[in-house]
Amino acid sequence: MTPPPPRLVPRRAVPLPSASSRCARGPRPPWSRSSVASPTTTLVPRAVDTTAITAMAHGMLREVHASGFAPLIVEVQPPRRILSELGSAYPRDVVGLGLAATIFGGWLTTLPLMFAQPEAALPNLFAGLGLAPGPLAAALPAASVVLVMAFRTWITTGVFVTVHDAIHGQVAPSFPRVNHLVGSVCAFCYASFSYKLLYRDHNKHHANPTAVDDPDYHEGGLKRWLLGFLAHYSTFWQLFWESFQFWSFVAVGQRLMGIPFGHMTARVALVWALPSLLSGLQLFYFGTYLPHRNSPSSKHHARSNDWPWVVSLVTCFHFGCCHEEHHAFPSVAWWELPTVRAQRKGLEGQVRAKCTSN
Repeated sequence: MTPPPPRLVPRRAVPLPSASSRCARGPRPPWSRSSVASPTTTLVPRAVDTTAITAMAHGMLREVHASGFAPLIVEVQPPRRILSELGSAYPRDVVGLGLAATIFGGWLTTLPLMFAQPEAALPNLFAGLGLAPGPLAAALPAASVVLVMAFRTWITTGVFVTVHDAIHGQVAPSFPRVNHLVGSVCAFCYASFSYKLLYRDHNKHHANPTAVDDPDYHEGGLKRWLLGFLAHYSTFWQLFWESFQFWSFVAVGQRLMGIPFGHMTARVALVWALPSLLSGLQLFYFGTYLPHRNSPSSKHHARSNDWPWVVSLVTCFHFGCCHEEHHAFPSVAWWELPTVRAQRKGLEGQVRAKCTSN
């Protein structure tokens, strides 16, 4: 005998919940599969499957960083590997931020020299050598002053070069907020400058070099040009904050460390004030006056020179020797300029050789 067919029992229809009931119940739990549950079904929370979420996140990151991407979300990687992955994904950011940190760190760590050796009139870098009295020992304090002044001037120039690279977005190209934050901090530490005003005026300079509306260019020779340059970038608030910081340093040394007022004034001038002033003159002469003097007839009204690499670095962090390349490629950082100039000269040489052969 064949068994009788199974009895079909109709399922009870479950009405859809109304909007008011849904609002009363609150948001649907993340583990529920359907907005309507069977009356006999008990909802049991289960772990969220993050496979799809992780894949989607990786896909989005791959689109942003198509090359050199490593999945840093799921894998627990050693710190060295993480740093190498970040370095391969953001090579220019790592170099730019590293150089900015090195320059600003050098500026910041040598600033306390104004408080060193409070018993002496000026700090002496060679005081610990213990030399016997003589001509050499007598000359070392003056040599120390020259060395401190030279290094502080050069490193202060580097602080402004960091500001300049931030204006062009080259300190941290992939992180604009970090880039402009570094530029703002360095601009104020350099000479109490407003980063926004520097940003505005420098873009005017690049838009139309050596023109009437170029804030970096003034006709009438070196003296008139320099006075116009300094007058344009010296504002009331900039001078106010510079004076405030100067006398604050003096007060800290005199009140807290017992350094005489005259000695402390000379120390602040040696370590902080004069290097900033000399740095401004250095930037003006090597980075503005020589490259744009007599309004060169090149496309960008700028010129470069063939000074050795070390001289180029010491004078103006390559912006003097590679100034035409900077105007032609403003998105190139200061440390990349010598390479760009060498490549450009090589291409020009190839072009000349082909023209000569033809």
